[in-house]
Amino acid sequence: MFRANIRRTGNTADTASGAEFTGRKDWTVKIPDAVRSSPAIYGSSIIFGSNNGNIYSLDLYSGKIKWTFPTGNWVVSSPAVADGKVFAGSYDSRMYCLDAVTGKLIWKFTTHNSIHSSPAVAGGVVYFGSNDGFIYAVDIKTGWQKWRYKTERAVQGSPVVSDGVVYIGNDEGKLFALDASSGTLKWRAVVGGPIVSAPAVRDGHLYFTSQDGRIYCARIKHQAVIWNYDSKSQIETSPLVEEGKVVFGNIMGWVTSLDALTGSLVWKYKANESVFSSPAAFSGKIFFGTNSDVLVCLDGKTGSVVWRAPFNADVLTSPAIAGDRIVVAGADGKVCTLQ
Repeated sequence: MFRANIRRTGNTADTASGAEFTGRKDWTVKIPDAVRSSPAIYGSSIIFGSNNGNIYSLDLYSGKIKWTFPTGNWVVSSPAVADGKVFAGSYDSRMYCLDAVTGKLIWKFTTHNSIHSSPAVAGGVVYFGSNDGFIYAVDIKTGWQKWRYKTERAVQGSPVVSDGVVYIGNDEGKLFALDASSGTLKWRAVVGGPIVSAPAVRDGHLYFTSQDGRIYCARIKHQAVIWNYDSKSQIETSPLVEEGKVVFGNIMGWVTSLDALTGSLVWKYKANESVFSSPAAFSGKIFFGTNSDVLVCLDGKTGSVVWRAPFNADVLTSPAIAGDRIVVAGADGKVCTLQ
């Protein structure tokens, strides 16, 4: 699942081994078009979409293609995998449910515009937004709509589900908290720019970023934003929440770590180019890609560089970590694993 778990925290502690990653490349496969869909790991499979309209499953240890499934347009939605099924949206306006082992179609659900949003699965329901302005809840077994909620603007943001509530933002800068069972609005927050990322939930707090350059923290119990931090530049990344800190990148290349409770600055790291890749964490290290063609590993406490691995393509996706492998996908269609 995008951001490693249902809370979208970016913490991969439950899926990675005790490996100490060095940034050494293992294998590389070239897909015929750009990959902007962050990979999901299912057992020994890497699952992601491409701008050529296909959804792919590759072997984690060899890079061999296990299966492909064609959709009608770009797939930038990052897949969710649950109950042996893959869920991914396409710019052809459809949400697809596929068999995770074979890639065969189980069902497809049609909206009224392209789907950029990366789905979340909880309680037998897949939740996602569409550029038609609606947030959808669809039964994962039948593909039937349970409810939809109208937001008035495109919903490129991705949902997080926690304690029976769906949190998701739209292009109008509104963050919606909806009852997961009924789609009824519980509360909302309004900020100064589009929300195109996924929020994260940790310890009773909701963290989300906006293209207005700010990251926000809301106390869920009080249904209100309690602090925000101005990064001075547009933010496309989803926040990482780990060990009392929240980490994010912006298009000026700054990766920033803040105290998760107060929003005070812990450290900042300046990359050479824009950071669209949402950071992932494992074993005290933070991993992300940049538009300067590298994958960066930082020390989570200090922000100091542990290593930088050349990738030779812009990295717009979030790294996925499983076992003793880091999976990275690039804007040139290259997918590789590192150890």
